[in-house]
Amino acid sequence: MISPQDRNHPPQAYVPAPEPRQELPVALRALKHRNFQLFFGGQLISLIGTWMQSIAQSWLVYRLTGSSLLLGSVGFASQFPVLLASPLGGMVADRYNRHRVVICTQVASMTLAAILAALTLTHRITIHEIFVLAALLGIVNAFDIPGRQSFLVEMVGKDI
Repeated sequence: MISPQDRNHPPQAYVPAPEPRQELPVALRALKHRNFQLFFGGQLISLIGTWMQSIAQSWLVYRLTGSSLLLGSVGFASQFPVLLASPLGGMVADRYNRHRVVICTQVASMTLAAILAALTLTHRITIHEIFVLAALLGIVNAFDIPGRQSFLVEMVGKDI
């Protein structure tokens, strides 16, 4: 049955729906760049390693001392340098080659992880050494975070 309103309006011609665009969503457009794909994979591995190192330090402190106060303190020792030194890390990332800054911080992180592993595996680790390594990792992260974030824009560009 045709309603009175439909009698006054002739049927419209069939217009096919536009084909969907083959673009990546905005959040994934950077993955078009080969360098970003390599960087993303490397950083994924690196960040997982850093998280594992942080958990291992905390676990080791608690295992050696059983103290929840020292457990929280080692977390503080690894994060406080990031708070203090990040502005300096940002200045370094702005003034120097960001690629080299990221490479240097990654090598420093790897070196600190190797020292922690060697001391732990040889049963020579002390609580003081864990605190020093945690603070040094915090300092490295204070330079790594701004360097890595500014390097992303340099690698992909602002126009993605």
